[in-house]
Amino acid sequence: MTRSWVEPIGANINRVEALAKVTGRAVYTADVPAQGAAHAVQVPSQISAGRVRRIDTREAERATGVLAVLTHQNVPRWRGQPAIPYYAESRLPLSDDRIHFGNQCLALVIADTLHQAEYAASLVLVDYQLGQPVPNLDAARADAYPPTGPYPDRFPTEHRRGDAVAALRSAPVRVDREYRTATISHAPMEPSSTLASWDGDQLTLHDSSQGVFAHREAVATAFGLPVESVRLISSLIGGGFGNKSYTWGHTLLAALAARVVRRPVRLTLNRKEVFTGTGHMPAMIQRVRLGARRDGTLTAITHDTVNATSPTDDRNEPAIQSTPALYAVPNLAARAQVAKVNIGTSGAMRTPGDTPGQFAVECAMDELAYELGMDPLELRRKNYAERHPQSGKPFSGKRLLRCYEVGAAEFGWSWGEAEPGTLRDGNDLVGYGMASGIRAEHSAPAAARVEISSDGTAEVRTGTQEIGGGTLTTMVQVAASGLGVSPDRVSIKAGDTDLPQGAPTFGSMTSGSTGSAVHLGARRVRVAAIRLAIRDTQSPLHGAEEDAVDVRDGRLLLRADPSRGETYVDLLDRHGIGALRRVGEYQPEEESAVERATFGAHFVEVRIDRQLSRVRVARHVGVFDCGRVLNEKTATNQARGGMIFAMGGALMEQLVPDPVSGRLITPALTDYHVPVHADIGDVRALFVGEHEPEAHPVGAKGLGEICSIGIAPAIANAVFHATGKRVRELPITPEKLL
Repeated sequence: MTRSWVEPIGANINRVEALAKVTGRAVYTADVPAQGAAHAVQVPSQISAGRVRRIDTREAERATGVLAVLTHQNVPRWRGQPAIPYYAESRLPLSDDRIHFGNQCLALVIADTLHQAEYAASLVLVDYQLGQPVPNLDAARADAYPPTGPYPDRFPTEHRRGDAVAALRSAPVRVDREYRTATISHAPMEPSSTLASWDGDQLTLHDSSQGVFAHREAVATAFGLPVESVRLISSLIGGGFGNKSYTWGHTLLAALAARVVRRPVRLTLNRKEVFTGTGHMPAMIQRVRLGARRDGTLTAITHDTVNATSPTDDRNEPAIQSTPALYAVPNLAARAQVAKVNIGTSGAMRTPGDTPGQFAVECAMDELAYELGMDPLELRRKNYAERHPQSGKPFSGKRLLRCYEVGAAEFGWSWGEAEPGTLRDGNDLVGYGMASGIRAEHSAPAAARVEISSDGTAEVRTGTQEIGGGTLTTMVQVAASGLGVSPDRVSIKAGDTDLPQGAPTFGSMTSGSTGSAVHLGARRVRVAAIRLAIRDTQSPLHGAEEDAVDVRDGRLLLRADPSRGETYVDLLDRHGIGALRRVGEYQPEEESAVERATFGAHFVEVRIDRQLSRVRVARHVGVFDCGRVLNEKTATNQARGGMIFAMGGALMEQLVPDPVSGRLITPALTDYHVPVHADIGDVRALFVGEHEPEAHPVGAKGLGEICSIGIAPAIANAVFHATGKRVRELPITPEKLL
């Protein structure tokens, strides 16, 4: 008896790498074996502003096992300045004697063992010339200015439509508020690690990378090499969240050290270096003004932001990027500025810009709803934008109203039954809040090679990365669907620049871009097999029309007569073909007739102990429109993880600078609190997306970031409903409610 055919896309199959992970056999970058590898350790700065007057490495150089000590005085000259693509900072490591932030790398010690390198690093003596640090955003705010980079074309620093100032002046109802968000950091389970080895002018890097091809180009540029001379391999990643999106200094230093000592070198960051040296989401101050008619119709939005940036870089946190798309408002003005603070360069952190930006706007919408005496959900429905308000283009798909409907029903949303601060359960104050989320869908060119072998197995090869979201699994499902085979017959090779170039695993681009490349490659193999069969006089399908043939469970068959057909195995064996392979290439349109975006709606119940003032999220329902869901099991896992991730930023996470020195005083998991199981209540993720071919050929859109957007304002709005006190600064820690 033949088994019934189940469409692979959408099937809730387990992760293909799950067994390796749960049995401890999974190989992460720091686990990659390397015979004779030396170890490198960075020497950090103990001040956040100034110069190195003198650095004494003599004792370190004499220590047992030490191979070399590199400083700004003896480091070989970099070749890639000033512009290196996808390098996070404009300043290369050890370039000069200037100190811009605490924990900045001042020297690199290379030794036979890690312990020897760590001990020798402690022997390096630094004589500092102290500068005057700018410790925080408040100290820098008066000198804010419009940023010049990076990527001003992708992240504009100003948006306008209509006359927002005049519309605000004449609006019957106005809200004018300031909102603040703290500096928050990535805290992945896996600290970044690099293993570098040279063979002549050929460099091989094993690196914790969310974009092997982008990072290969950065490394090649820094060393003045053709990209073909660099091979970059990224094995499984224990969490990325954006801090592995860019190339950071440690990757270049590992490669440099390996060249200097002429043997492989491994450099793995410690936890403090993760917090201070691989980016963060910067502190931000935002002013939002809303104007509306008394029936709730928005007439104007203005959104002004300023974020902290490092002394060496103008890095804009693009908090205004989604404001023009949120609501159907005729008048809008948004402007971004930056201010120099003595902190390391910020980088991409899950939902860059959208998390803080939509916190401010969605909290202001809640304040407007209460000003009007209107259900916050109905206010959002009233100002729903059917088309993109700025461009006027239709969306490739938008089911935000459906998100509202499903979420409100699942949560049991009912507004107006209790005034803020009056709903109690025993010793708990209880509150309800909601918010919307939107994120522009980004794409990147991608390629994938797909093949079906004469034994009936299939393989996908593409240079994407598995960062924990289930990419390997969903790409297997996409290939299986396109080929018409069971997913358990498909394997995948990924994370290597020797493979076809996949899209990076950041910016929520994997499902749409790499997924489409795999989809197109698998469909090309399928079509090639069908054409081979219908032209083959020995095939049961000879003479059939191409579009009359289907493939199910590895068998080519006539749709009208499924008994007539043959397997891939029989077809390829008869023709002496060991494997039938094709490359699928996805190229995003330069100009599109539609706008692509993902959407979400969040409904939250918080409980606050009246004595402790600690906020607990008791229930959270998130509903998402991310197009076609490739695997609901992995999607639910990813979405719930993203929701919990954002709860941390809303309630507890913050990198606190010392108000005098500017050095971070919480760069460790002992002081930087992230959510654990005990902090989390009932978190539910639901999906309303549908196959969306206008977005991408595979029909899917990104999920990794939309699931985190809108959570902070939903929680803040629920806190107001519970307490009657409006908290406009994240994180909402107990002292802000006292």
